Amino acid sequence: MATKVSKRSSGGAGYRAGAFPTTKTQLQAGTGLLCFTCSVCFILSIICTCLATLLVLVDQKVEAANYQYLLTTMNTESVPDLSFRLPKEVKPLHYDVYLHPDLEKGTFQGKVTILIDVLNRRSYIALHQKDLNITSTALNTYDREENFEFELLDLIQIPKYEMFVVPTKNELHTGLYHLSFEFNGALQPDKIVGFYSSKYKDAQNRTRYIATSKFEPTYARRAYPCFDEPAFKAEFTVKLVHPTGDNYGALSNMNAECTQINQPSPGLTTVTFAKSVPMSTYLSCFIVSDFIALTQMAKGLNDRQFPVSVYTTRTQQDKATFALDIGVKIIEYYIDLFRIDYPLPKLDMAAIPDFVSGAMENWGLVTYREARLLYDKKTDSSAKGYDVVTVISHEFAHMWFGNLVTMSWWNDLWLNEGFASFMQYKSADGILPDWGLMDLFLIEQMHSVFVTDAKLSSHPIVQTVSNPDEITAIFDEISYKKGSSVIRMMENFIKPEVFYGAISSYLNKFIYHNAETADLFKILQESSPDSLNVTAIMDTWTRQTGFPVVNVKKSGNKYVLTQKRFLANPDAHFDSSESEYGYKWTIPITYITNNTSKPTLVWFDKDAKDLVIEFKEPVNWIKFNADEVGYYRVNYEPTEWDILYNILRHQHKTLSVSDRVHFLEDVFSLASASELDYGIAMNMTAYLKQEKHAIPWSVATSKLTAIDTLLSSTISSSKFKKYVRDLVNDVYHEVGWHVSDTDDRISLKLRTTVLRLACSVEHAKCLKEAGEIFKNWIQDPRDIRPHPDIRDLVYYYGMHHAGDEAMWRIMLKKFTVETDSTEKLKLMRGLAAIRSTWILNIFITVATDENYVRAQDFFSCLIAISDNPVGTPIVWDWVRSNWEFLVNRYTLNDRYLGSLIPSITKMFATETKLNEMESFFARYPDAGAGAMNRAKALETVSNNIKWLAKNSRNLESWLNSHVQNN
Repeated sequence: MATKVSKRSSGGAGYRAGAFPTTKTQLQAGTGLLCFTCSVCFILSIICTCLATLLVLVDQKVEAANYQYLLTTMNTESVPDLSFRLPKEVKPLHYDVYLHPDLEKGTFQGKVTILIDVLNRRSYIALHQKDLNITSTALNTYDREENFEFELLDLIQIPKYEMFVVPTKNELHTGLYHLSFEFNGALQPDKIVGFYSSKYKDAQNRTRYIATSKFEPTYARRAYPCFDEPAFKAEFTVKLVHPTGDNYGALSNMNAECTQINQPSPGLTTVTFAKSVPMSTYLSCFIVSDFIALTQMAKGLNDRQFPVSVYTTRTQQDKATFALDIGVKIIEYYIDLFRIDYPLPKLDMAAIPDFVSGAMENWGLVTYREARLLYDKKTDSSAKGYDVVTVISHEFAHMWFGNLVTMSWWNDLWLNEGFASFMQYKSADGILPDWGLMDLFLIEQMHSVFVTDAKLSSHPIVQTVSNPDEITAIFDEISYKKGSSVIRMMENFIKPEVFYGAISSYLNKFIYHNAETADLFKILQESSPDSLNVTAIMDTWTRQTGFPVVNVKKSGNKYVLTQKRFLANPDAHFDSSESEYGYKWTIPITYITNNTSKPTLVWFDKDAKDLVIEFKEPVNWIKFNADEVGYYRVNYEPTEWDILYNILRHQHKTLSVSDRVHFLEDVFSLASASELDYGIAMNMTAYLKQEKHAIPWSVATSKLTAIDTLLSSTISSSKFKKYVRDLVNDVYHEVGWHVSDTDDRISLKLRTTVLRLACSVEHAKCLKEAGEIFKNWIQDPRDIRPHPDIRDLVYYYGMHHAGDEAMWRIMLKKFTVETDSTEKLKLMRGLAAIRSTWILNIFITVATDENYVRAQDFFSCLIAISDNPVGTPIVWDWVRSNWEFLVNRYTLNDRYLGSLIPSITKMFATETKLNEMESFFARYPDAGAGAMNRAKALETVSNNIKWLAKNSRNLESWLNSHVQNN
């Protein structure tokens, strides 16, 4: 029995490429239509839309019927012990994969022969497949004196587990076998996972098609039948078929060994790649494209050299130079740090036009979304440079963390993603020490995940996952950002030289195999010179939800520290017995004082009532969690906060950038959670008038703009805006809109941060200048665009405050013809900024058409519109009305669909909106990979409502005493 792929329409009508509405009436009438020119077309389009909808519904019913048929005909008696996990008694050793994609038809044919090791006597073999049509199956003995073929019974499909079973008429004995399948499927351009089709326009405006893959976490089964779990590592020999000529070629994890022209038929070429090292299925990769490469040699150990290449479309090759240079430096940095060579003969990077994630660490062939890899110094911002560097350093870290040593199961995903997320900053800082990347770590990683982890809806780093939706959902901030934050903390208390020696031991011990969290901790523990019980310490951070706030009380020369779980909602109730550790942590407490600038480390055990730190002589001030290395907050008594505030105001450079950032982050978060009076937090901001570093201003911008949004419906809104305008005024005039070639990286980042804050609180000069630059550009027939560093701000705030319908239409045309993926995203965000509800409604409809906005960017478009106060309710209403379209296009297993809801509702702060969300979730109870995100969204809005009730009056009182009326 075989499951056939049903190719569906992506759903939702949109504008025909190049067909622009020209008047407001046409725009209003055109929502969801394909033609604007006449009433006949209008009626025909409605009929077509209705028919299309009817066909989709029929298709869905047919598929549902087929699915039910498969379930009811499943021979459960023959597989009584089958569950979500594949049986461990059958292991793949080698895959011989043959794939022949037809780029024009959007289909592929394939063959796979898997060498399996059967470890017990059995009557069936279970493995994964999804959306494949299996046309033949064979099972043969292997490496015996006389090999023979087994007689097989009908295949049994188990859609619930995305598995199928190969039953045998006679019992299998232990030993080696060849299991072979022939199959075909669709290159699914609407899903952009599995083996799929991507397209782009070349220099002659011809549409070019490629076939590419994205298999993590559970999508390899969409390309070939396989044992699609990370612990089933095997070697791969791959053959790919591509059109002969027209610049087409094939890429896979390994180097090409053999090229056969006119095979399997004239006009086709078959490429055979070298046998791979043992790896998990999710790391395999197949690309058939007309890309061209730039190549440099990198140095391995013992004078070995290997090629590093960047593959791009022909017109974008010049944008590959920066990534190639960085890639060579990064891979050499890791080889030197771990003292373990990169094990493959080559390392390719490919910029894919349609790509669901930022990047994917396929071994030897890392794939990226174009906007995350390609960089043009003339047209791209300095921030884009940071982005390219960190995404390459993240993916290359996976060559060791994830590829060389792989987690045994997805519950330990943080061993992959936490390490890669930490090492991306460590390595990038190592090759670019003047870029300040470790300071960025705080705001991009730790502060970001603090928001998520301070909610009851959070989850432990290590948690049970038991279906594809839960696997997909665990690719979240906890695995990545909390994982990276506790690794940074661990590196600090173990000490770097010991830590990386232990990491090398860990990698060498489990090379080409799988490991669990306990394996890592055991090796770190054995390496620790202080006999630290690393497992006991780190289990409190990885196996329970949340993090602590350490409260500090001073008594003479003593400081008494206590701990409790920090929650954004102080009224949230939880049961301490739910955690094995009672929501207590073993905390590495570090501190500096006015007498000691080198941090002192002491341990606060989870079972201790408190921790007392006593000095022989009084200290003027003490600052806990030096450089915010520890994953915890610190709260002082008001008198101590006053002392620290005075240091900031009069001697802020006495403290490191990280310590200044830490004060701002903690004081506002504690006030928001009612652990501290908001007056203390607001007082702390006064020092910012002397601050010239970008990172503290980034934290202030984040905190102040969030408050500004929440206060928008209160009487305090105008006074709050005025306070922030006064606060930012001096530094705004210092940075201005002019970007100089002599500006250092801190100045460049400070400028964009300050301009964003000033414009967001309606600083008159900021908006005027943004509007003037915007108008000059939009009316310039030469289309000379603003400097790359300020371009997205000009597009957004220029459109928001000075843009009209005519300007929006001009910008839409520029957006439509733009070929650079990064510039296209900037223009898209600018279009989302217009203060017109009917145009924003039209823009959403335009964006559903992939001729305008690729499916991979549609969520970003919706989020950008929702970030515009005018667009927030529009997006919410549209998503609720078009949920079935989104599910059909992306599936409920898509984690980006799952994270859409909290992104577009994060600033809701009324009972009405909370009720709307609850009603929407009740209407569509199946959340798929978005289940935790729904809980997070509800908790966020509930907290916003409580925040307003608790804090708006306190802030109003503070503002009345600190802001003079105009």
